[in-house]
Amino acid sequence: MLRIDEGRVVTIEYTLRDAADNVLESSADRGPVTFKLGSDRMLPGLEKAIDGMQVGETRTGVIPAGQLVPRESTSTRDVPTNEFPEGIDPKVGDRFQAKGVDGQPVIFEVIEQTDTAVKVRLLHPLHDTEVHYEVKVLAARKSNLPPPPPVDVPDLTEDLLEPDEEEG
Repeated sequence: MLRIDEGRVVTIEYTLRDAADNVLESSADRGPVTFKLGSDRMLPGLEKAIDGMQVGETRTGVIPAGQLVPRESTSTRDVPTNEFPEGIDPKVGDRFQAKGVDGQPVIFEVIEQTDTAVKVRLLHPLHDTEVHYEVKVLAARKSNLPPPPPVDVPDLTEDLLEPDEEEG
């Protein structure tokens, strides 16, 4: 059986829950997910959890807080200090929350400070959450191979043929 490791294209079903058993995210909402392991298209903590699995295998476990999307895998940005509310003096280690362009909350942590700006690291909304996961590997292939044809496609040959006309 094909062992899942970096560079493989995998198809999985998964559910992520918090410690209180609330569903945080699930492929049940939109169907199985296909991605290349190591391509930064999946949550790093979940990628690490499926490394070494085999097709058909199901695994459950816990991703510790801070490991679903580790700090070092998130982007940084410089923010002028005059963009902070009056009276706020951001210091290294301080965390702030703002609204993103899409209206969703954005959490960031100050990692550097100068007289005119601070460098912040954007944090994933689940950064501080311990995440319980269940994942099943449905398929895997080498990334240089095309995907296999679907197995549940009905044979439409009969429908495409017109019946013979009777002579008469």
